[in-house]
Amino acid sequence: MIKLPPSIHKFGYTRQEVLDIIRPLKIHHKRFWKEFGVNTVSVHPKTGESLLYGVDIITAIRCCQGNRDKNLYEWD
Repeated sequence: MIKLPPSIHKFGYTRQEVLDIIRPLKIHHKRFWKEFGVNTVSVHPKTGESLLYGVDIITAIRCCQGNRDKNLYEWD
């Protein structure tokens, strides 16, 4: 089971937080972003920064670790 650390934001994780999560897992960032693909995100109201949902991050990590693509039921 993959458990993400708490995010600094209420509604999701910043790009830098994601990179900090995948680095110790030895997942290359290009591979991660390929598996993350196009997903719904929230936007921070003050900074305009994209906030990525934890469930989508976990799915991308599972795909990277399992060396597979997303299954149809895993898409938003």
